[in-house]
Formats: sequence, structure tokens, C-alpha cells
Amino acid sequence: MLYKMYINGEWHKGNGEEQNVVSPVNGEVIGQIPLGTAEDVDLAVKAADASKHLIENMTVFERAEILNQIADAVSKRQQELAELLTREHGKPITEALGEVATTAQAFREAGEQIKWMNSEIIPTRDKNKRAFAYRRPKGVYGVISPWNFPLGSASTYYIAPGLAAGNAIVWVPATSTSAVASEFMKCVEETDLPKGILNLVIGRGPVAGDALVVHERTSAIGFTGSTKTGEIIHSRAGAKSVLLELGGNGPTIVFEDADIEHAATSLVDASFVNAGQICTSTERVLVHESVADGFAEALMERIENIKLGDPFDETTVMGPVHNANTAETVADHVKDAVIKGAKVLSKTCGQEWPTEMYVEPVIVDYVTKEMKLNTEETFGPIIPIVRYKDKDELIELIESSPYRLSSAVFSRNTEKALKFAESLKFGFVHINEASNYWETQIPAGGTAGSASGYGRSGGRASIEEMSEVCTVILSMTGENKDE
Repeated sequence: MLYKMYINGEWHKGNGEEQNVVSPVNGEVIGQIPLGTAEDVDLAVKAADASKHLIENMTVFERAEILNQIADAVSKRQQELAELLTREHGKPITEALGEVATTAQAFREAGEQIKWMNSEIIPTRDKNKRAFAYRRPKGVYGVISPWNFPLGSASTYYIAPGLAAGNAIVWVPATSTSAVASEFMKCVEETDLPKGILNLVIGRGPVAGDALVVHERTSAIGFTGSTKTGEIIHSRAGAKSVLLELGGNGPTIVFEDADIEHAATSLVDASFVNAGQICTSTERVLVHESVADGFAEALMERIENIKLGDPFDETTVMGPVHNANTAETVADHVKDAVIKGAKVLSKTCGQEWPTEMYVEPVIVDYVTKEMKLNTEETFGPIIPIVRYKDKDELIELIESSPYRLSSAVFSRNTEKALKFAESLKFGFVHINEASNYWETQIPAGGTAGSASGYGRSGGRASIEEMSEVCTVILSMTGENKDE
């Protein structure tokens, strides 16, 4: 089966080659995708540019109605979308069903949020002047989305709020999860969204993605993915508006007065969701040395409940990682840590798996500052424990990584935890909660100047980022003017 592109309301085979879609679950080829070219991107951008006035001129209530239509169509296809998502990505079917439900929710929420984002009247010194500020769409918005949440991230961060704001969109998803993106577009096809407003181009980042970024008719770019790719996009976008959520290696800090049992439960529950393939996942745990032994034991007790296996088995907690690169990175980072003196606590079960992407969950203790597990983003099912002695060493450890996306603090002393959280320069900080906890209406993003990106996504924040303020100044003249 060929999972086609969707351009200007028509299904499109593209002008390039085709590529097999290989499932990480069992190595099965489940179909093919076209590899779009710069010409395909040009066709999509021009269609979006020609149609953008249709959505820009809609009332927010008309846009909201269409967003609800998309949500209804997604909900109707929830099971089939989730099954394809699991086959193509590898995440457990229970997680896939949740992601599809979140996708539908994103469109409903954006439809509600845009209704209540009021304009403002700005006070003026001149009593005969009136200044009005309102939000308008940026135009043609290019969206390049990641493979870890192929529907959830794309819809929540960009597509739903982008349409709510009145933009026309050209979407280039990660090639490795483009099949489910193509199936998602069948939901869009069922609605009253005008042709050309939302277009899907499937293709490799250096080809289709780059063509989208540099196209003269795209006004803005949204991207979620690696820091390296984000930096390339930023440099190629020139003066265009960019919204970037990039890598994360934020610390989870466990103070000596923390509830160790609660902290361990929170981290195990969160660290292995999506096989740890979340930019806000617990990448490193900085634990005070006085409680580190007890904390490690508590983690070990709980990791036994993380069942790795067939993602279509509803009792499975963790499926395979998505690709070989992730599996290799996990192995490389663990090897680096062991060579430098760290200790692997968890043990493999010795079972033979259908593909090399079945990476067993692992805890690594005695990780030190110079190890890759501390300084780099692993993006896999692993909990590194870094022991610290005092506050000075803790701050040094926090600063040893360039990422500033999400972090967490565990302490029974709420005042102490809050003060420390406020001192951390991260996009968002959790207190007595794992670093990957998030709800779709909460602003998320990295701290400016860090390796974690720029801007805020989620709810009203996405709508604000994907629109701009226009100010109109009216001069009262003639009979309307005050004497």
C-alpha cells in the first residue's frame, strides 16, 4: 500500500522515489511512502498561499466548527489510526490509543481557545485617537514534526492551533512515521476545510524539509526535533518567524528530604513511557548521596513491573524503540558509563526479540559529570543516577548539560522546593512530579539561548506564537472629533 501525500485537496504520489515502511515491532514491511521533492513542496506551498485567504477571512467560530469536525473524524477512526501508529512506531497500543485521543482533544481545545482570545483597546494620550490591537495569522506556516508523537505533537503544537489562528499549513512529518500522517489526512478530507489550507508533503528533511524552510512564500516555521536539526533550520529560515522545541536532558533533583518511595514511583512510571523517547523524559537523576542507596533500591523494585514485549498485547508496558539509531545510542551511552566506572543495576532477561529495537529498561548508578548519560540526550529507556554531596556540586551538575527544557524537584519541604524551582533556568519545572508530566493547555518550551529551542507550545501559547499582533490607529476627525 502506498501512503500518499495530500496537496491542494488531492492525493499525490509525488515526483520522487518510494521507500518501504518497516515496522520496528517485527521488521515487517507495512507499505510504502513517496519521497517528495522540492517540486512537491513548491506545489503545496503555492496551494497554501493561494488558499490562505479562505481561512484568514473566516470568523473564529467558523474555524472552530471545522476543528471540531476534524476532531470528530479522528475520534471515529481512533482504533485504526492507533493500530497503524503502533505498527509504524512501536509504542504500545494503549499509548497509541491515548495519543490519538489527545490529537482529537487538541482540535477541540484549539477551537474553544480561539473563540475567547479577545483583541484589546490600547489607551492613547491623544483623546481623539483610538488604538486597537488584534491577532492575525502569519500566512503560510511550515510545520516539520517528529516521530516520537507523530500525531500528538504535530496536532497539539502546530496544526490545531495553527488552523485556529487562521494559517494555511504545509506539513512535513518525519519520514519514519509518515504512513500514519497520511492516514490522518483522510480525517481532514472528510471536513469542510477548504482545499489547500492543510497540505501534507512526505519527504526527507534535507530535501522536503529544507525546501519548505527556504521557500519564499512560507512566512513561519515550526519544528520539534533534535537540537542539531533545529540549528540548521534556524540558520536556513533567515528572517522568518521560527518556533523550535529541541532536545532535552533536564535534571530530576532528589533532595535528602524527599519522599523516596514517591519519587521512585513517579520516575519509573514516567521514564519508560514511549520507551523514554520524550524530550522531557527523565534523562538524569541527581540524588543526594545520603538517600541514593535507598532510592536506587526503590527504583529496582519498581522496574520489575516494566514489561517489555509485543506492543499489541495490552499488558505490555513498553514496546520497542522506534529505530536502530536510538537503540545504538542507548548502548553507546551505557558502555561509555560502564567504562568510566558506573554500575548497571538492572539485568536483561535474556529473551530473544523479533528486532534489535527491543531495548530493555535499565538503571545506571554512579554516573558522573563527564559521562554521556549526564551531558547528552539519550532519548531511550534508561534512568541514570548521579550522586551529589552538597548544593555547590548540585549546581555544577545542573550546569554541565546545555539543555534547558524541563526539570523536576522532589522534596517534602514545599517552600524549599519552590524557591529552588524558581532559581532553575528551565522552560518548566515540576515539583514532586516527573519531568515529562504535561497537559495540552500548559505552555512548554526551552529557555532562550539554550540547546532546547525557542518559543512556547501548548494551548493559547501555540496560538499566540502562530499569529502576530496587528495594531490599528484611528484618528477621530470631523464631527466625530472632540472639540
